[in-house]
Amino acid sequence: MSTKTARMGGVMGVWEAADRLERLAQELRAGRLGLSAGRVSMHLSPAVMLDVEIRASQASDREGLDVRLSWSPHRPDAASLRGEF
Repeated sequence: MSTKTARMGGVMGVWEAADRLERLAQELRAGRLGLSAGRVSMHLSPAVMLDVEIRASQASDREGLDVRLSWSPHRPDAASLRGEF
């Protein structure tokens, strides 16, 4: 199976961004994530255990937060915790 990638980006207000993240969290809890960007549409089925990476960055002119969730849909028990929370 080939790799498909959909990326959503752009400028939005903090409330709109928070609403989008809350909708993604609801979909994650329900066990099904949907994302459409351009002509690419995907439906993801998260495993019970996820690899989670959260990175914050801060410079004098820009701040950011990167959140990455990944999993193996065919081996949900294979995920392991990395890092500290």
